[in-house]
Amino acid sequence: MLVAIATLILMFGGGGSLENYLLNIKKPVKAAVESKVTVNEVLDLSKALKKQLKGQNEKITKLRENFLDLHTQYDTKPAENQAYIDSLIIVRETGQKHILDTRSAMKSLMTRAEWTKVFSYKDD
Repeated sequence: MLVAIATLILMFGGGGSLENYLLNIKKPVKAAVESKVTVNEVLDLSKALKKQLKGQNEKITKLRENFLDLHTQYDTKPAENQAYIDSLIIVRETGQKHILDTRSAMKSLMTRAEWTKVFSYKDD
């Protein structure tokens, strides 16, 4: 049981740095991008990502809870456990794809110089 819990934590624990950066991109974008229209479009993408990831995290939490409940039952079949793990993987992969799609959409809105400034921004 401990192995299963450790595996779940490693596979589905906390967000990555790109995810966190895209969710907290307001200051860097405002500092680097001149066009207010572009700033608003990038920030809208960040807000949409945050909303999507919130829903994803709720699904993952529910699947984890159900998996742990199932895992404690004596008569659980391996296929039942695998079905939950597969569901968790699909939800997480969908979220990761959305993060990368959001990054690409943000990048397409900015010039190379703006993009470089955004990702080298230091908050003083």
